[in-house]
Amino acid sequence: MWEYKIVDSNNAEKGGFLKGRTVEQVEAYLNQLGQEGWEIIDLDFQMDPTIPGGPAHFHGVAKRKK
Repeated sequence: MWEYKIVDSNNAEKGGFLKGRTVEQVEAYLNQLGQEGWEIIDLDFQMDPTIPGGPAHFHGVAKRKK
């Protein structure tokens, strides 16, 4: 049995948990989810093309065993 989590920077506190953050900060967040047992199974990742290395926004789905 699985449980699922919607990961969307638009739904997080303060206008998005990734809004205005660098690629390194996004990687740290994803690694934290992995340590909690979450596996990203679908992801739409977007970067601001005018600023190398960030900011970033994404949304997707994660799952883990229940």
